[in-house]
Amino acid sequence: MRPILFRLLGVITLLCLSLPRAEAQPTPDPTTSGGATADSAARLTLRLIARATADSVVLRWGLPTYTAWKDATRAGFMIERTEIRRDGDRTEASWQSLTTSPLRPYSMEEWKARFAPEDSLAGAAVQTLHGQSVVSTDDPFGSIVELHMQQRNLVGFALLLADMRADLATGLGLRFVDRTVTPGKGYLYRISTAATIDGTPIDTALTLVITRAPEPLPSVRTLRAEEGEKKVVLQWDRFEHPDRTWSGYFIEQSTDGGRNFSRRGDLPFTAVTKEDEEERDVLEYPITVSANYQPVVYRIRAMDAFGELSPPGNVVTAMGRDKTAPKQPAILPHEIVDETSVRISWELRDDPDPDLEGYMVAKSMSPEGPFDIISDLLPRQTRSWIDVDVHTLPAHYYVVAAVDTAGNSRMSAPVLALFPDSIPPAMPTGLRAQVDTLGVMQLAWTANTEPDLQGYRVFYANDPSHEFQQLTTAITVDTVYADTLTLKTLSELAYFKVVALDHNFNHSPFSEMLTVEKPDIVPPSAPLIQSIDVTDDAVEIRWHPSPTSDAAAHVLLRRPDGKGDWQRLDSTADKTIRWYRDADVDPGASYEYALYAWDDDGLRSPLSNIVRAVRGGRMHHDGVAAISGGYHAERGAVRIEWTWEGGDCAFHLYRGTDAGPVRLYRSISSDLRSIEDVPAPGTWKYAVKVVHPDGGESALQYTSAIVVP
Repeated sequence: MRPILFRLLGVITLLCLSLPRAEAQPTPDPTTSGGATADSAARLTLRLIARATADSVVLRWGLPTYTAWKDATRAGFMIERTEIRRDGDRTEASWQSLTTSPLRPYSMEEWKARFAPEDSLAGAAVQTLHGQSVVSTDDPFGSIVELHMQQRNLVGFALLLADMRADLATGLGLRFVDRTVTPGKGYLYRISTAATIDGTPIDTALTLVITRAPEPLPSVRTLRAEEGEKKVVLQWDRFEHPDRTWSGYFIEQSTDGGRNFSRRGDLPFTAVTKEDEEERDVLEYPITVSANYQPVVYRIRAMDAFGELSPPGNVVTAMGRDKTAPKQPAILPHEIVDETSVRISWELRDDPDPDLEGYMVAKSMSPEGPFDIISDLLPRQTRSWIDVDVHTLPAHYYVVAAVDTAGNSRMSAPVLALFPDSIPPAMPTGLRAQVDTLGVMQLAWTANTEPDLQGYRVFYANDPSHEFQQLTTAITVDTVYADTLTLKTLSELAYFKVVALDHNFNHSPFSEMLTVEKPDIVPPSAPLIQSIDVTDDAVEIRWHPSPTSDAAAHVLLRRPDGKGDWQRLDSTADKTIRWYRDADVDPGASYEYALYAWDDDGLRSPLSNIVRAVRGGRMHHDGVAAISGGYHAERGAVRIEWTWEGGDCAFHLYRGTDAGPVRLYRSISSDLRSIEDVPAPGTWKYAVKVVHPDGGESALQYTSAIVVP
């Protein structure tokens, strides 16, 4: 008895009660104190199921924890019944007690009186009730875990034994048969126990039953088998019958072609699932066989929680098969026979397998395959073979496969057969490209005709004077290549070349360079207004043009100071023109100036910086009385002097070459009347403007031209 119990305690970890939904359903009764209430979640719940026949009802129950099960079996169970009318209401009759005293498991004397000593399953049932847990470790935490697992296994095994046999279920106090029912009537059963767990009551369980002849149990008809090396794995669908939950399965086998069947073991196979695993849709039962090629017929009978077995289902015939591949051959260095032939040789480093049938030779253009078989099945004593079809060399990869009588095979490592080859492919030609508005480019070229051509590599550069970079990471075997050009750059052109290479990795010369024009979606950079000068009768604006190479024109804008829309003042496509004299200005008026650029694709740059100029009453303020200037060779400098007899004013010194206008050069404090400057050699002119405290400015007073040697 004990070997059977302890053999299964490690795997029985779940409640094995099933529920035939067409016959009985747990039903809460809100009208009684024993029914489900709002605090049911805090209770430990009994599970009750029933199977009805035409003249009796079989009740089965269980509890989910070891502590609840042990305390409840000591306290016993009370079973009650009330009749249910067809409209679903109960009769006026009160609950009828079916047990005059609490129902408990058999005593040890009753077990001995009712069961034979050699009944190992009965002994196992007694052990679940009266056996003691044994802790094998001194570690406090480990002992707690081990004790918990043993107790959990005990309650699970007790429920399994109750599922297997009705007499064991009765002896364990988990089964009751009501033989006082009337056929065709409905009954509501409830079961309760006075036991509590740490003050928590064990909730009453209810189930509704209609007495009628039960439907026959369905059979398992999805049985199939996988055959392996001295192994057979039986498989079937767990949810083949969605309305059934089987407690276990008995595997039956026949070695005489299906005439006689016997069970594999006394205990059923249970579909145990670990807590951290989901239930599998397909159940598997592995069987180890002593020898291959000995067919056995298998079938399955499913067992429910009432110990009833389904009829036998479909049968499968399966056996162990030879799945062991022969020893691996080793290829020796190849031998070039002539320009179109190569000899492949191999050896076995150990004695051949007894079931070795022969060898096959295969080759591929790649060491990863796929390998095509190029020989017949060669006799087992063969150790070399000549491939006379090598016109596509210089490069082929060969393998030799050993094959046994069962069709198992094992390939050697691939070996490269390489003919000397230093002649590269021809330069690719016909390079062409199409680019759409999104920058998607289709590059194409004319295919090479070399028989040993491996493929192509594509190279590119953003400047034809730069070194070309490889664009393709792998060798492309096609004559087209797609890429997306980067459009958000100021470079409008991309440059491409293609090379071909053979299987010996000889590279052809670069193809002719192909220039591809990108769609222009990047506007030019904005120009920059460098300075603005106000003269007696005009405003002079100077700027730096847009640095973008494809800037085609610059447009000068003007508007009243901060008011209205911009008006086009001037437009020029000549990048050497970098200033404009605006004479159409009103004295005393304030203006704003700005620029933008167009490129050759019609894209407009952002607006440049905005500058302000005022021409007004400041022109009527007094200027310096006299100004003079000259070059002093002994000092190597130009000295500018002026006369001012007015109040406290500042001075602006302007300077320019003889060929252009003067520009503001320096601001000078009011106490100075002269200044020295060291300009570059050439002809220079200077002017001084008086800036009055009210913001008004005088007209410019010029010196004569000064020559600096």
